[in-house]
Amino acid sequence: MKKESVNQIILRIRNDKRLLLIIVFGFLGLILIVFSIPNENEDDIEKTELNENYVFNEKEYTDDLENKLSEMISLINGAGRTRVIVTLECDYETIYAKDGSLSKDDNSTDEDSEYIIIDSEKNQGGLLLKTVTPKVRGVAVVCEGGDNQYVKNSVTEMLSAVLDVGANRISVSKISS
Repeated sequence: MKKESVNQIILRIRNDKRLLLIIVFGFLGLILIVFSIPNENEDDIEKTELNENYVFNEKEYTDDLENKLSEMISLINGAGRTRVIVTLECDYETIYAKDGSLSKDDNSTDEDSEYIIIDSEKNQGGLLLKTVTPKVRGVAVVCEGGDNQYVKNSVTEMLSAVLDVGANRISVSKISS
C-alpha cells in the first residue's frame, strides 16, 4: 500500500512540471542555506591569526592620524591649508590574559600568575584580551588661519576632544607663506 502511494506521488510529480520545479528549487534553497551558514571555528582561527601576525607600525599610525586631523582642521572656518604633526607617548600595547592566585600573610602579599596559553600543541601564543593604541603626547598644527584667535580656540578644542589631550599639549601657529 505504501509503495503504491509513493509510486502515485512520483507519477504525479513527473506529470506536473510546476510541482517538479517547486521541489527542485526547494532542494536548491536548502543546499544554499546549508552552505551559507558560517563556520565559527574558521572565523575564530582567522581572527587569531590576524592578531598574532599584526605588527604595529608607528609611522603608518601617526601618518594616518595626522592626515585625518589635517582634513578635519582644514574644515574649520578660517583654518585654510593645514599641516599636523603628532607625537606619541608610548608604543602599541597588547594585554594578554593571566591566571593566578593571591596569598596574604601577616606582613606580605604574594601574587603568583601565569599567562593563559591558547593551544601549546600548535605553538600558539597567549589569550589576547585587548590591544591598546599609543597615547598621544602632543600635537603641533600650522595653518593659514593660525594667527586668528577663533581658529586657534576651535582647533585646540577639537583636538582636545578628539585626542583626549590637554590644551597645554596642543600648539597652533600660522603657516608661513
